[in-house]
Amino acid sequence: MLQLVGFGLSLLTAKAAVVLLGGGALVTLVYFLHFYSLWPFGSDVEPASADQLRHIALLRFDGSNSVERYMNETRSLLRLGYERYLRRGIPFQIRHPVGELGSQVLLPVKYLDEVKKAPTDLFSFEAFSEKSFLLNYSRAPRQTEAAAHVVRVDLNRNLGPLVTDLWNEAARHLNETVGSEYKSVPAYDLVCGFVARVASVALVGAPLCRNPAWQRIVVETTFVAFGAAQAIKDKYTPRWRWLAPWSESIQKDLRRIRRQSIDLLRPLYKERRDAMADRDGFRDPADTFRDVVYWLMKSGQRDRSLYGVTESQLFLSLTAIHTTSGTLNSFVYDWIAHPEYHDDILHEVTETLAKVRANNGEWTLQHVAMMRKLDSFIKESARLNPIGFVSTQRYSLKPYTFKDGFHLPAGTTFMFHSDGAHYDAENYPDPDKFDGYRFLRLRETVDPNRFHYASVSDSSLGFGAGIHACPGRFLSAVVMKFFLVHFMTAYELRYEHGGTERLPNLYNDNTSRPNPTVNLLVRKRQ
Repeated sequence: MLQLVGFGLSLLTAKAAVVLLGGGALVTLVYFLHFYSLWPFGSDVEPASADQLRHIALLRFDGSNSVERYMNETRSLLRLGYERYLRRGIPFQIRHPVGELGSQVLLPVKYLDEVKKAPTDLFSFEAFSEKSFLLNYSRAPRQTEAAAHVVRVDLNRNLGPLVTDLWNEAARHLNETVGSEYKSVPAYDLVCGFVARVASVALVGAPLCRNPAWQRIVVETTFVAFGAAQAIKDKYTPRWRWLAPWSESIQKDLRRIRRQSIDLLRPLYKERRDAMADRDGFRDPADTFRDVVYWLMKSGQRDRSLYGVTESQLFLSLTAIHTTSGTLNSFVYDWIAHPEYHDDILHEVTETLAKVRANNGEWTLQHVAMMRKLDSFIKESARLNPIGFVSTQRYSLKPYTFKDGFHLPAGTTFMFHSDGAHYDAENYPDPDKFDGYRFLRLRETVDPNRFHYASVSDSSLGFGAGIHACPGRFLSAVVMKFFLVHFMTAYELRYEHGGTERLPNLYNDNTSRPNPTVNLLVRKRQ
């Protein structure tokens, strides 16, 4: 196992490490699954044929049009398509790296409202995910409507009462894992260990969030789910994939993860079940338990068993940990690269911390919202260095004709080019420049309620759109801001190789990730 240096957390197997550092399909898996809720679903609608899509402009690379170029150079092709077609309101298609799935169709933003309002039996993210990641065959954790509701409603409703617990757990984790002398640690290991522990405050609460075995599970689940999908593709042709659920070599790691998770969650489950059954108790369980385990147990989902709760926990871990970690990793690189913002943002943070101390050390969401300059900085970082170039991915289950007459046949994989919108000079003047206060000015001059980090719009598509916009983005934002605030005020962090320049991102298919070869030197502030 590749160990998280100095953090006591086994991150991933050697094979998975190769995937993370040199491959990239894992990033695609996590990115797409992060933003939406999945229901058990299997679509028998076959991908649209080239003949059915012949009315849509086909964009390809000049010269070699190999699969490898679509895995490594897609961003440049998408940028070309945005300028040539999408800016003029014209859809286009490109080859899908997985040939059996047909083409990927990129839609201009003028169709976004119709897509957002369409029922899921017409345009389905669930079917897109199942087709892309073989979820029906891998039997990877799947989410129910109740789990989606828990994140969208219960978690966000309780985020205010949770915010002090998140801050305190962040402080405790860093105090335990960062010493007074500089220590070298891979950048991703640093942020992933932090996110796995602090986000778990909302998932399972303390003390389980501190358990190294639980932290291993929430990190490893993603690699296990990806490994199962890849093993199916390697072992079976599409005709024989129905055998995969009975393959021991494919299912063994998923079974192990489930077994270990059930063992760890069983005491929590029993404690909450007993409290819910004690109608004469002096305390309302809702005041005692503020975590996803409890909210799932009181939800209306049919399977509120220990197994059902465990499945939802594993799925939420899969969608939350690595996307948040990758985004935070990117923020850290941009923070190092732009020291000209440090003093001003630190002043804002210091003022906020003074208000928290005046409130008996209790954080509120209003305190988090006071850090508007920090919020603008991280939104600009996400605009310039996103973890994905497309959003609002769907698979059409039925043919559909848009209001202007454009037709999508059944079996079409389509999406919107968020990266193009983020680099469009009509949306953001001087788009290639890092302007840490770009969104602060927009909030001050255009609309104070828009342009914050977690907001979504036609020009800010990183979190998706409509009812499927990432429901966990508010928790993610708090976790990442607390990491940065702690390091601004109590710790020191710099590149081991020296300098401040950000190293190039690595691209794979429709995704990007911060350079994974970077080591950081970290210590408590002297």
